[in-house]
Amino acid sequence: MKYLSQVLELIREFRSFIIFWLGQSPAEVGTRLTGFGLSIWVYQNSHAVTQVSLVLFFTTLPGVLITPFVGALVDRWNRKWIIIFNNIIVAFVTITLVLLLQSHNLQLWHTYISAFLTSLCGSFQMTAKAAALPMMVKRNQMGRANGLIQFSTAVGQLAAPVLAGVLIATIQLQGLLLIDLSTNIIAVLTLLFIQIPQPEKSTTSGEGITSIINDIIYGWENISSRPVLLTLLAFMTIYFFVNGITTVLINPLILSFSDAATYGTIMSIAGAGMIVGSTFMSIWGGGTKYISALFIFSALNGIGIVIAGIKPSIPLIACGIFLSFLTLPIILSTNNTIWQNSVHPNVQGRVLSLFGAVTGLGLAFGNISASPLTDRILEPMLSDEGVLASTVGKLIGTGTGRGIGFLMILEGLLFLLISIGFYYYFSYQQFDEELLAAGTENLTQYDSDQIPPPELTPFKKG
Repeated sequence: MKYLSQVLELIREFRSFIIFWLGQSPAEVGTRLTGFGLSIWVYQNSHAVTQVSLVLFFTTLPGVLITPFVGALVDRWNRKWIIIFNNIIVAFVTITLVLLLQSHNLQLWHTYISAFLTSLCGSFQMTAKAAALPMMVKRNQMGRANGLIQFSTAVGQLAAPVLAGVLIATIQLQGLLLIDLSTNIIAVLTLLFIQIPQPEKSTTSGEGITSIINDIIYGWENISSRPVLLTLLAFMTIYFFVNGITTVLINPLILSFSDAATYGTIMSIAGAGMIVGSTFMSIWGGGTKYISALFIFSALNGIGIVIAGIKPSIPLIACGIFLSFLTLPIILSTNNTIWQNSVHPNVQGRVLSLFGAVTGLGLAFGNISASPLTDRILEPMLSDEGVLASTVGKLIGTGTGRGIGFLMILEGLLFLLISIGFYYYFSYQQFDEELLAAGTENLTQYDSDQIPPPELTPFKKG
């Protein structure tokens, strides 16, 4: 009852954020619907996995390469209008695809361009939304707000694949695109009715690429000058690296001894875990010690990965994946809250974009590392006649998929031990209190209905 009243208080006091969240959430689901629908269309028209991979490549490439520059621009420009204009651009891209489809002129290369543009807009939107959140929500409610945002992501990840598969068979790709267009229109209209206060700019004077690069350097100095943030960046990069490996391994782990229908069921269970975790975070809010919560749930995430890799058992894998995905929105929400509460609003675009670029590289390296580690090393070692068959194989089994399971056990144990180590180190150093103190001294907290005061000064090192 206590948590319910706190959620009602959040709704009452932060009307602007709720409108913002309700408007942007359908747009996120719509974008995911279009992404899945286009992937299906590309494969149906090319019958080549390479073409689908190219769509994914053009979807992720801009986010990794230009994110630091995006952050510098977000700190220079109005964050509300950045989100609006990018919603409009996505809507324009969607209309173009609809017209090309109806005129029977849609080509594969059109999907590459649309994926690139959508990714570019997504990079601006993601950074602008994260930087705008502290301007709409009070500091002590930031965890719940981030939980709600993760809830939207979880719903999109769970519902989009199922809905896309059903809808494309009934209303076809044109229908999915029109749904996406409608959700972007809703997102724009809701933003017109709310105010998102702007912090005073702290970007360097001047125009051009040199000035932007100086802004990026200034953002990095805000991270590197604070050991707490630098350490958290390293930890989260490890997390995304592990997550990148896990994402690649789930599919072959299950399909090594089961079928596609079972894989779909387990991924639905994983999506349900994300819903539960994000709902829990929205109600709980993260407490007062976000750093401790981050490491505790990261340790649980490692345990879930270990459970999934132990045996070729559907119940065990489903249990492990559920636990891993349940902790995912809590880890991301607490991490986002830490950064948003400890970095000055007028430099958050640059800092958060640099965080995204570094952790994105960690994710990419995890994706790349999974295949050679399993196919070339661990799978042969855990074959029936492999060098580990008489040792590790006695515990986890041998044969196809057991090298994949062993890698999941290793990465889960690694992340579990790192999480425990960081938890005790940060507890011993009392970094939770240090972080809160730093936020009190260096940040000016705005209520959702206040404009930043003119005396606001940029974050200084130290």
